Amino acid sequence: MRSLIVHRTHLKNAFEMGSSAPLRSLVFGFLIWMVSFGVAGAQDPSRPLGSAGEAGQLAEATTTEIAATSTPVSAEELLRSRIAEKNQQIGELEKEIAGFQKEIEKVGAEAKTLSNQVKAVNAAISSLSGDIRLTQKRVEATELKLEELDLAIRKKEVEINGFRGALAELLRTLYERESQSLFAVLLAHATLSSFFSDLENVQDLGGSVERELNYLQAVRVSLAAEMEDREAQRGSLVVLRRELTDRKVIEESVRKEKSALLAVTKSRETAYQAELREREELRAALETEIFGIENELRKLIDPSALPLARAGVLSWPVTGAVLTQSFGNTPDAKILYDGKPHNGIDIRARAGTRVLAADDGVVWETGDTDAFPRCLSYGKWVLIRHPSNFATLYAHLSLSKVSKGDTVKRGEIIAYSGYSGYTVPAGPAGSHLHFTLYDASTVRFGPSRSLRSTCEFLPFGGYLNPLAYL
Repeated sequence: MRSLIVHRTHLKNAFEMGSSAPLRSLVFGFLIWMVSFGVAGAQDPSRPLGSAGEAGQLAEATTTEIAATSTPVSAEELLRSRIAEKNQQIGELEKEIAGFQKEIEKVGAEAKTLSNQVKAVNAAISSLSGDIRLTQKRVEATELKLEELDLAIRKKEVEINGFRGALAELLRTLYERESQSLFAVLLAHATLSSFFSDLENVQDLGGSVERELNYLQAVRVSLAAEMEDREAQRGSLVVLRRELTDRKVIEESVRKEKSALLAVTKSRETAYQAELREREELRAALETEIFGIENELRKLIDPSALPLARAGVLSWPVTGAVLTQSFGNTPDAKILYDGKPHNGIDIRARAGTRVLAADDGVVWETGDTDAFPRCLSYGKWVLIRHPSNFATLYAHLSLSKVSKGDTVKRGEIIAYSGYSGYTVPAGPAGSHLHFTLYDASTVRFGPSRSLRSTCEFLPFGGYLNPLAYL
């Protein structure tokens, strides 16, 4: 560890020699710097000024104090080793979760049977359990990183305080010597040679002090950066702990889904297939109704009241977004919606993926179409109104983290993705995020009028192509 105490030889010679104008300027500048940058621990003004010998003893004592209070390097290495171990475990869990996701996708591509659906749900539970363990490891890794930063910050504070004490003592001694004339100092030396030798030492001391002050300022800047990093890590830790709780809630909901599926025996496979066909009929009727309403609302869109189309007006609601279905008249839309256009985009997102607000705004409404039997639509959804006169819809969620009237910031976690509502394929294999962009002035809420539909509360609006603004 570098000592911030100037060389003892220079200090001793300076104390014996007395003061010089350049050196006093440096030390006075240091005091001003200490006040400006808030270096803690001013000297006690009531303490009597010490002698040159006492100042030298202080330098030695401070150096000893720094060495005694410093944490051994082995402790730092231990922390780094533990952090590396956690990061390795995180990597292994990510691979394990990716394996479960492949299994879910494989089952989703197979026949729609009860047994396959149970397999998919089992894989989803395993994946979500992996998410919980992964988040726990990230919490532990962040806690260790905070320990490492705390250790580094304490070491730098010790360095700064040690140097401050020695320089303050030097200034006290210089004040003592201020009363001595140069002639008296000259008489204190046996020869002119020793006098000029000490004069050179004073000049060397000035350069040494200047170098050490520059180093101290660099330490101070580094300390400020590490303190800022520590605050960021603390914020991340709060988010991760909340996410850990959320993931446990999501896993529990999927376990309940599995229990419901297991209650349907294989002898009811025929009934299960009949139920799937009925769901498809209900869904198709509801899609036709929504298309008719929103097609009329699109006529009310006022382009002059909306931002110009350009990338970055909105941020992607999922990190590393990959489209599974685009906007408008896509090949999938011709099959899924009987040729009617897709009113948004679908983004690949396995169950439990963070869903982020596309921009600052206020939560306009939230809902859950699964709360109404035979309402096969968005599932859990959130609609946010933005100052830009846009409104964004996030659907098929597994868990919503916001409520009506909440203020949200761009990039804030508002929900987690899932496969609630109607998805293709049904169940975990159909997990994704549906994202729709509306002209907020055209948005309406109301029940479905479709035959046999039980939907009591749905969002409608004049939709736009979100890809023009992402």
